[in-house]
Amino acid sequence: MEVKQAITQRTSCRAFLDKEPAKELLEAILKQANQSPSFMNTQPWEVYLVRGARKEKLAKRLHDEALAASPHAADFPLPVGWPAPHETRMKEHRSRRFSFLGIDPDREPAKVAEAMRRNFIFFGAPVALVIALDRTLTSWSVFDLGLFVQSILLAAHGEGLGACPQAMPTVYSKTIREELGLKENLSVALVISLGFPDPEARINKYRSLRRNLEDFTTWVGF
Repeated sequence: MEVKQAITQRTSCRAFLDKEPAKELLEAILKQANQSPSFMNTQPWEVYLVRGARKEKLAKRLHDEALAASPHAADFPLPVGWPAPHETRMKEHRSRRFSFLGIDPDREPAKVAEAMRRNFIFFGAPVALVIALDRTLTSWSVFDLGLFVQSILLAAHGEGLGACPQAMPTVYSKTIREELGLKENLSVALVISLGFPDPEARINKYRSLRRNLEDFTTWVGF
């Protein structure tokens, strides 16, 4: 698959087939992603992969915490506010996506909450990746993680897999740390759900809107 195709065709997958990707395929994806650039070649990423019964146990614990509305304790706290243009795009995206699923986000809060809790079971994906970072590192290394995660997403797409980067499961980072045995010096930065996409699932047919080039680009000296 060409790079252009991977970039333009990749979408976040939120429904998966009951088919587990081989360990060799996962290794190939991570080896590709490991070519990502990083500040002074520090390569700060740490990856924990979980599948099978261990993944199901983790998913149940996370879902139970979400259902009980347990207090959040993310290593990287979720944003509490956005600049006006960003908030407008976020709200529009939320409304469009739920409407696409036949859910009225303003009148059916229970259905919205149920849909959101699927984040905590990794949308049924057979494999979950936890991306971690040493606690002492700075924002530059967080930037490096973004490059690394994008490489995973593109490599996975190129190999015929679907993936979804997720922030929500990280709000229960202690549970993730306990279940996967993360080293104490590591922060839980992100989760990626991974597997073969279900082509018939309606949610996988949803496409988010994108900004126009002129909305975010300033040309100087052209």
